[in-house]
Amino acid sequence: MTIGTLESLTESELFDRAIQEMLKCPGHPKIGAVISKNGLVLSTGFKGELKGVHAERVAIEKLSVDQLNGAKIHTTLEPCVEMSVDQPKKSCCALILESGISTVSIGVLDPNGRIYANGMNSLRDGGINIEVFPLEMRQRIEAVTFPFDDFSKAIGDGKRRIRSVKNGKKFEVQFSMDDHRKISFSISPLSMPLDRIDLVSDNDSVRLAPDITKFGDIPDPMLYQDPSHFARLGVGEIAVIAKANATMALLVKILDISSTDIFIQWEVRDIP
Repeated sequence: MTIGTLESLTESELFDRAIQEMLKCPGHPKIGAVISKNGLVLSTGFKGELKGVHAERVAIEKLSVDQLNGAKIHTTLEPCVEMSVDQPKKSCCALILESGISTVSIGVLDPNGRIYANGMNSLRDGGINIEVFPLEMRQRIEAVTFPFDDFSKAIGDGKRRIRSVKNGKKFEVQFSMDDHRKISFSISPLSMPLDRIDLVSDNDSVRLAPDITKFGDIPDPMLYQDPSHFARLGVGEIAVIAKANATMALLVKILDISSTDIFIQWEVRDIP
């Protein structure tokens, strides 16, 4: 229904509108946002609508202070928090807290370890009313927000920050879009020492590449001996994951370890 020039939507329709905005995103992660007041749509935004601008900021900056006061924003992904002291723009959480918006409805939590639940908690601590999308809507969002349907999966070579989970964060790498060979592993932070992690995979599939810091310095992934089900790694160290008689190997390097996330890099290799 349209009232004057404003569209009036039910709560369910607002969830759906945010997802529609999300689907407009040209790349990943896909994020959509809708700002409303008493069901009247005031503005919308999606990541990529303006180059380098998050969906929440796009929607907020279309409105005046009076329009934002007491408004509600539906966003498909948890709003970001400050990632560094010298970042050029305020985080979406900071922007929301300053805007006068009173309620934030969140689709899914951001799996980035530096943001995961911190955005939601900082908004709640700042006096914002927090709501969440229904399960069915969250499943729709999770299916398309990140490439390859899942933040815990990847295809080909890459880098990613994995949320630090004490009981182990599972991860899966597929060789390529057309080659469906896969290797799965999990990464667990240690209570002590704090600067190392355990990389765990199948029995007798994990090999440590001692004193190697570059993937290019490993001529043959199967060169290394004494396979185990895990390797204890620090920053800069590399492990090789490959079962005996396998045709695929995965090289994993630890780039950074923090209290919230573990930054990894990986490379897929054919085994002749």
